Amino acid sequence: MSETLRAGVLVTRRHPGYKDIPYVRYHYPKAKYQRALESMIGCLVLMYEPKRGGTSAESAGGGRSSFTGFAYITALWDDPKSTEHGFAGLRFGCEFATPVPIATTAVSGKALQSAVLPVPYSEAEKIFRMGMFVESTSAGVREGLADTEPLQELQARPIEQILQNVRVRDASFRYRVVEKVYKGRCALTGVRMTNGSGRAEADAAHIRPVANDGPDTVRNGIALMKSLHWAFDRGFISLSDEGKILTVSRGLDDAVRQLLRPDGVAVLPAAELDWPHPAFLQWHRTNVFKGGV
Repeated sequence: MSETLRAGVLVTRRHPGYKDIPYVRYHYPKAKYQRALESMIGCLVLMYEPKRGGTSAESAGGGRSSFTGFAYITALWDDPKSTEHGFAGLRFGCEFATPVPIATTAVSGKALQSAVLPVPYSEAEKIFRMGMFVESTSAGVREGLADTEPLQELQARPIEQILQNVRVRDASFRYRVVEKVYKGRCALTGVRMTNGSGRAEADAAHIRPVANDGPDTVRNGIALMKSLHWAFDRGFISLSDEGKILTVSRGLDDAVRQLLRPDGVAVLPAAELDWPHPAFLQWHRTNVFKGGV
């Protein structure tokens, strides 16, 4: 790859103090970062999660000191509520199948004290490939690993091809959502079913669809059995920000309704930081859900 190609890093804390929506928009102070971000429009950017999660006491630590995913910057615009801040719009956002510790890269930790950092494209490409690749086991014993077979074929492909390969993105998304975060369990039923090879019989459903600029990220995903995935995508079922299961008053088959958890609350990941992001849930309730909230 030619070094005339540009790339960058955006520091994204686990508890951002800004108005970020993960992999959709990045909020920043214009005095510090406007010029750098202008130079990155149309470029690949890596997301970096520092060790410090934020400025509050509850978020002072716990970060992974790792590169966690990527996106492309498409546009910049002013924050209508603050003349000192702006937004960077992001597209094609996707979390890595495997976070890449900064210690395994050539990027300087001291340099990442700046929230926006240009980096050589060649280094960004190395990190991208490490993050998207999942090492297979000898017998495919690991549950769900069969779904990541497309991720074993990435080493020789240009990033643009990987980015546009639906099988690759779907494999990475399902691996992270169903296997790593929801442990194969359907969020709306609490049931974990597997086939003969140990593969969890659950889909990774996007809350905000990719067709509507939804990213391939854990916080834009939920593990659902196939019939409930269908109902969720067609707006017969949704979720409140707190995980309460919402259903339409008419149109949802009683047999499907009886599958839902009796207490009416979804089974969400153990870590609250992996729960569906309120911005994506609100988008689903506003644009897809056919019932009142």
